[in-house]
Amino acid sequence: MNAQKTNFSLVFYISRTKTKKNGEAPVLMKININGERVVMQLQRSILPEGWDSNRGRAIGRSLEAREFNEYLESVLTRSRKKYSELISLHDVISPQILRDAIMGVNTAKPRMLIEIWDEHISGLRKLIGKETTVATCQKYTAAMNHMANFLKLKYKVDDISIKSVDNYMVTQFAMYLKTEKGCNFNTTNKFLQNLKRITCISLRHGWLQKDPFVDISLSMKEVDRPYLNEDELKRLMTFNSPFERLNRVRDFFVFSCFTGLAYADVKKMKKSEIERNEAGYWIKTKRQKTGGRANIPLLAVPMQIIAKYVNLDMLHDDDPILPILSNQKMNAYIKEIADLCGISKILSYHVARHTFATTVTLTNGVPIESVRKMLGHKNIQSTQHYARIVDKKVGDDMHLLSQKIGTRLTLSN
Repeated sequence: MNAQKTNFSLVFYISRTKTKKNGEAPVLMKININGERVVMQLQRSILPEGWDSNRGRAIGRSLEAREFNEYLESVLTRSRKKYSELISLHDVISPQILRDAIMGVNTAKPRMLIEIWDEHISGLRKLIGKETTVATCQKYTAAMNHMANFLKLKYKVDDISIKSVDNYMVTQFAMYLKTEKGCNFNTTNKFLQNLKRITCISLRHGWLQKDPFVDISLSMKEVDRPYLNEDELKRLMTFNSPFERLNRVRDFFVFSCFTGLAYADVKKMKKSEIERNEAGYWIKTKRQKTGGRANIPLLAVPMQIIAKYVNLDMLHDDDPILPILSNQKMNAYIKEIADLCGISKILSYHVARHTFATTVTLTNGVPIESVRKMLGHKNIQSTQHYARIVDKKVGDDMHLLSQKIGTRLTLSN
C-alpha cells in the first residue's frame, strides 16, 4: 500500500492544441498511479498566457485568478480524499477507478465473479445468430452454474470478488468438477476454458491483476468417437417399428449418417439450403456451431428420406425440410432403437456425423479433403481424427486377412 501511495500523483495542465474560439485552453488533470495514467477534464478553461505551467495554476492575485486556483485546490483535495478512501478498501486502485470515483461514478466497488460471468452471457445472448449460438450461451451458463454451486459448497457464499480468483481456486474448482460432478478430463477443461474467458475479460479491464491460469494447461485428450460400422448401419436402416416415432427417429438419424449434418444443422435446414445443378441435389449450408460452410451432395438414401416427408418442389425458401424432434427426445429414442437392433454402442445423434465421416466416406475411399468440405471443418486437423479411426479399422481388417491366408500362403524355408 505504501509503495502505491508513493507512486500516486495529480498534475494540472492545459491543452494548448485544443483551444476554444475565444482563445482559452481547457484545463485537464492527469492522474498517475504506479505508471498508469488517465486524463480527466475539469470543465474549466483559461487563456494560455494566464497559466503557470510550472505551478499548474493560474497566474496572478486577481479575484478571478484566486477563484480559479481555489477551484483547482478543491479538486485536488477531493481527489486525494477519494484516493485515501479507495486505498483503504481495495488492494489495487487504477487511475480509471479513481477518475470515476471523483466524478461520482461508483466503479470502485469490488467486481464479483458471477456478476461478471452473467453480464458476459447477457452480451452473448444479444449476438445469437450473428457471432454466437444458443449452444455457446448454454455452455457458459452451465459452467457459471457449476461455479456458483462450487462457491456455495466451498466458501458458503453466492458470489465472490473477482480478485479472489487465484490459481488455488481454479485447481479446486477443477477437482470439484471431476469429483462432485463426475466430469471427465475434457469436459472439466471445457468448463475451465469458460472460466478463463471471464478472467481474461477481468484482466483486460483491470479488475484482476494476476492471471490465475498461469501454468495450467487446458489442452484436450484425444478420444475415440463412436461410430456405426457397415453391419450396424445396415441393421439400423432395415429396422421397422410399429411405433411411428421410432421410425421417424431412425429416418432422421440415417439422414445424418449419409450427410454428416449435426442435429442443429438438420433442425435449422430450410428449402433455400438445398440446391440443384447438373450433378444433382446439394445441401449448401453454414454450420451453426462453427459458421463453417458445408457443401454436401445428396445421395439416394437422404433424398429418399426427404421425399418421404416433404415435396421439395412445393416448399418455399424458408420452409423447414425435416420435422425433427427435440435433441433430447432424439437421443433417448436412438438408444431405444439401438437396443432393439442389438447394437451395444451407446448412441447419440452426433454418432451419425461420425458414421458419415468414417463408414460412409473415408472407409469407401472418399479423399479426406472432400470429407473436410462436406463436414464443414475449418481446418484439416479436425477431419484427420476420423482418418486415424479408419487407419485402425484398416489394421483390424489386415489382421483378419492375415489369419485367413496365413495357412494357405506361406513362404518356403
